[in-house]
Amino acid sequence: MSAPKTDRIDRRRVRTRAALLRAGQQLFAERSVDGVSIDDIVATADVAKGSFYNHFPDKEALAQALANQARASVETTAAIAGAGVADPAERVARALCVFVRQAGEHPEASRMMLRLFHGAAIPDAPMNAGVRADIQAGLAAGRFSGISREAAVLLAVGAVQIAVGRAIEREGAGIEALAADLALGLLRGLGVADAATVAARAAREIFKA
Repeated sequence: MSAPKTDRIDRRRVRTRAALLRAGQQLFAERSVDGVSIDDIVATADVAKGSFYNHFPDKEALAQALANQARASVETTAAIAGAGVADPAERVARALCVFVRQAGEHPEASRMMLRLFHGAAIPDAPMNAGVRADIQAGLAAGRFSGISREAAVLLAVGAVQIAVGRAIEREGAGIEALAADLALGLLRGLGVADAATVAARAAREIFKA
Protein backbone atom coordinates (compact mmCIF):
# COMPACT_ATOMS: atom_id res chain seq x y z
CA MET A 1 0.00 0.00 0.00
CA SER A 2 1.40 3.39 -0.95
CA ALA A 3 1.83 6.14 1.61
CA PRO A 4 -1.01 8.68 1.89
CA LYS A 5 -0.57 11.71 -0.34
CA THR A 6 -0.27 14.09 2.61
CA ASP A 7 2.61 12.02 4.02
CA ARG A 8 4.45 12.15 0.68
CA ILE A 9 3.93 15.91 0.49
CA ASP A 10 5.19 16.37 4.06
CA ARG A 11 8.32 14.33 3.34
CA ARG A 12 8.94 16.32 0.17
CA ARG A 13 8.61 19.59 2.08
CA VAL A 14 11.11 18.37 4.68
CA ARG A 15 13.59 17.36 1.97
CA THR A 16 13.18 20.67 0.16
CA ARG A 17 13.70 22.71 3.30
CA ALA A 18 16.77 20.65 4.20
CA ALA A 19 18.19 21.19 0.70
CA LEU A 20 17.63 24.95 0.96
CA LEU A 21 19.32 25.07 4.37
CA ARG A 22 22.31 23.11 3.08
CA ALA A 23 22.59 25.38 0.06
CA GLY A 24 22.31 28.48 2.23
CA GLN A 25 25.02 27.24 4.57
CA GLN A 26 27.36 26.58 1.67
CA LEU A 27 26.74 29.92 -0.03
CA PHE A 28 26.71 32.11 3.10
CA ALA A 29 29.98 30.52 4.17
CA GLU A 30 31.51 31.83 0.95
CA ARG A 31 29.73 35.17 0.53
CA SER A 32 27.71 37.74 2.44
CA VAL A 33 23.92 37.60 2.39
CA ASP A 34 23.91 40.55 -0.02
CA GLY A 35 26.27 38.66 -2.31
CA VAL A 36 23.94 35.67 -2.64
CA SER A 37 20.77 35.68 -4.73
CA ILE A 38 17.71 33.47 -4.41
CA ASP A 39 18.57 32.12 -7.86
CA ASP A 40 21.96 31.05 -6.45
CA ILE A 41 20.26 29.32 -3.55
CA VAL A 42 17.70 27.35 -5.56
CA ALA A 43 20.32 26.38 -8.15
CA THR A 44 22.62 25.03 -5.45
CA ALA A 45 19.72 23.27 -3.72
CA ASP A 46 18.45 21.95 -7.06
CA VAL A 47 14.86 22.94 -6.33
CA ALA A 48 12.34 25.07 -8.18
CA LYS A 49 12.38 28.77 -7.38
CA GLY A 50 8.74 28.69 -6.34
CA SER A 51 9.60 26.09 -3.71
CA PHE A 52 11.85 28.58 -1.97
CA TYR A 53 8.91 30.84 -1.16
CA ASN A 54 6.98 27.93 0.31
CA HIS A 55 9.58 27.91 3.10
CA PHE A 56 11.08 31.40 3.35
CA PRO A 57 9.77 34.86 2.41
CA ASP A 58 13.26 36.05 1.41
CA LYS A 59 16.94 35.14 1.65
CA GLU A 60 17.28 37.11 4.90
CA ALA A 61 14.79 34.73 6.51
CA LEU A 62 16.85 31.77 5.32
CA ALA A 63 19.99 33.38 6.74
CA GLN A 64 18.23 33.97 10.07
CA ALA A 65 17.05 30.36 10.20
CA LEU A 66 20.60 29.18 9.59
CA ALA A 67 22.01 31.55 12.21
CA ASN A 68 19.46 30.36 14.77
CA GLN A 69 20.22 26.73 13.97
CA ALA A 70 24.00 27.19 14.21
CA ARG A 71 23.74 29.25 17.39
CA ALA A 72 21.52 26.70 19.11
CA SER A 73 23.87 23.88 18.15
CA VAL A 74 27.01 25.61 19.40
CA GLU A 75 25.39 26.95 22.57
CA THR A 76 24.12 23.47 23.38
CA THR A 77 27.58 22.05 22.86
CA ALA A 78 29.14 24.74 25.05
CA ALA A 79 26.53 24.16 27.76
CA ILE A 80 27.27 20.44 27.75
CA ALA A 81 31.01 21.15 27.95
CA GLY A 82 30.43 23.34 31.01
CA ALA A 83 27.93 21.07 32.71
CA GLY A 84 28.97 20.31 36.25
CA VAL A 85 31.84 22.83 36.13
CA ALA A 86 31.47 25.41 38.90
CA ASP A 87 34.56 27.53 38.23
CA PRO A 88 33.66 30.44 35.89
CA ALA A 89 37.25 30.58 34.62
CA GLU A 90 37.16 26.96 33.58
CA ARG A 91 33.73 27.38 32.00
CA VAL A 92 34.94 30.30 29.87
CA ALA A 93 38.08 28.42 28.82
CA ARG A 94 36.13 25.28 27.97
CA ALA A 95 33.62 27.27 25.91
CA LEU A 96 36.39 28.81 23.83
CA CYS A 97 37.91 25.38 23.27
CA VAL A 98 34.54 23.99 22.21
CA PHE A 99 34.13 26.70 19.58
CA VAL A 100 37.63 26.01 18.24
CA ARG A 101 36.97 22.27 18.11
CA GLN A 102 33.68 22.89 16.28
CA ALA A 103 35.48 25.09 13.76
CA GLY A 104 37.98 22.33 13.08
CA GLU A 105 35.29 19.68 12.67
CA HIS A 106 32.72 21.82 10.82
CA PRO A 107 34.57 24.64 9.03
CA GLU A 108 31.79 25.51 6.59
CA ALA A 109 29.19 25.94 9.34
CA SER A 110 31.67 27.92 11.44
CA ARG A 111 32.58 30.19 8.53
CA MET A 112 28.89 30.85 7.96
CA MET A 113 28.44 31.55 11.66
CA LEU A 114 31.14 34.24 11.58
CA ARG A 115 29.43 35.91 8.63
CA LEU A 116 25.92 35.79 10.06
CA PHE A 117 26.40 36.56 13.76
CA HIS A 118 26.51 40.33 13.46
CA GLY A 119 25.34 40.81 17.06
CA ALA A 120 28.19 38.82 18.55
CA ALA A 121 30.14 41.94 19.51
CA ILE A 122 27.19 43.46 21.40
CA PRO A 123 27.63 42.53 25.08
CA ASP A 124 23.90 42.53 25.84
CA ALA A 125 22.88 40.55 22.74
CA PRO A 126 20.72 37.50 23.58
CA MET A 127 23.27 35.18 22.02
CA ASN A 128 25.83 36.27 24.63
CA ALA A 129 23.67 35.36 27.63
CA GLY A 130 25.84 32.39 28.54
CA VAL A 131 29.14 34.23 28.50
CA ARG A 132 27.57 37.17 30.37
CA ALA A 133 26.46 34.82 33.12
CA ASP A 134 29.91 33.26 33.42
CA ILE A 135 31.63 36.66 33.41
CA GLN A 136 29.24 38.02 36.02
CA ALA A 137 29.76 34.97 38.22
CA GLY A 138 33.52 35.26 37.87
CA LEU A 139 33.55 38.94 38.78
CA ALA A 140 31.21 38.43 41.73
CA ALA A 141 33.37 35.61 43.09
CA GLY A 142 36.61 37.52 42.59
CA ARG A 143 37.77 34.93 40.07
CA PHE A 144 38.05 37.66 37.44
CA SER A 145 39.52 41.03 38.33
CA GLY A 146 40.87 44.29 36.95
CA ILE A 147 38.33 44.50 34.15
CA SER A 148 34.76 45.78 33.71
CA ARG A 149 31.86 43.47 32.90
CA GLU A 150 31.41 44.96 29.44
CA ALA A 151 35.09 44.73 28.59
CA ALA A 152 35.26 41.17 29.90
CA VAL A 153 32.33 40.06 27.72
CA LEU A 154 33.82 41.77 24.67
CA LEU A 155 37.20 40.18 25.37
CA ALA A 156 35.66 36.72 25.63
CA VAL A 157 33.53 37.11 22.50
CA GLY A 158 36.41 38.60 20.54
CA ALA A 159 38.75 35.80 21.57
CA VAL A 160 36.24 33.21 20.38
CA GLN A 161 35.75 34.93 17.03
CA ILE A 162 39.50 35.18 16.47
CA ALA A 163 40.00 31.58 17.55
CA VAL A 164 37.29 30.28 15.23
CA GLY A 165 38.59 32.27 12.27
CA ARG A 166 42.13 31.05 12.83
CA ALA A 167 41.03 27.43 13.29
CA ILE A 168 39.22 27.58 9.95
CA GLU A 169 42.32 29.00 8.25
CA ARG A 170 44.45 26.20 9.70
CA GLU A 171 42.02 23.56 8.41
CA GLY A 172 42.19 21.71 11.70
CA ALA A 173 45.98 21.62 12.02
CA GLY A 174 47.29 22.39 15.50
CA ILE A 175 43.98 23.71 16.76
CA GLU A 176 44.25 22.14 20.22
CA ALA A 177 47.42 24.15 20.87
CA LEU A 178 45.75 27.21 19.38
CA ALA A 179 42.77 26.79 21.70
CA ALA A 180 45.03 26.40 24.74
CA ASP A 181 47.06 29.51 23.84
CA LEU A 182 44.02 31.70 23.23
CA ALA A 183 42.26 30.41 26.34
CA LEU A 184 45.40 31.31 28.26
CA GLY A 185 45.42 34.83 26.83
CA LEU A 186 41.73 35.27 27.56
CA LEU A 187 42.04 34.13 31.17
CA ARG A 188 45.06 36.34 31.75
CA GLY A 189 43.06 39.26 30.37
CA LEU A 190 40.35 38.42 32.89
CA GLY A 191 42.90 38.47 35.71
CA VAL A 192 42.91 34.75 36.47
CA ALA A 193 45.97 33.90 38.57
CA ASP A 194 46.17 30.23 37.55
CA ALA A 195 45.34 30.91 33.91
CA ALA A 196 47.99 28.55 32.51
CA THR A 197 46.74 25.56 34.50
CA VAL A 198 43.06 26.20 33.72
CA ALA A 199 43.65 26.80 29.99
CA ALA A 200 45.77 23.70 29.54
CA ARG A 201 43.27 21.51 31.39
CA ALA A 202 40.32 22.90 29.42
CA ALA A 203 41.98 22.24 26.06
CA ARG A 204 43.09 18.77 27.07
CA GLU A 205 39.65 17.73 28.29
CA ILE A 206 37.67 19.23 25.41
CA PHE A 207 39.86 17.81 22.67
CA LYS A 208 40.03 14.33 24.17
CA ALA A 209 36.22 14.14 24.32
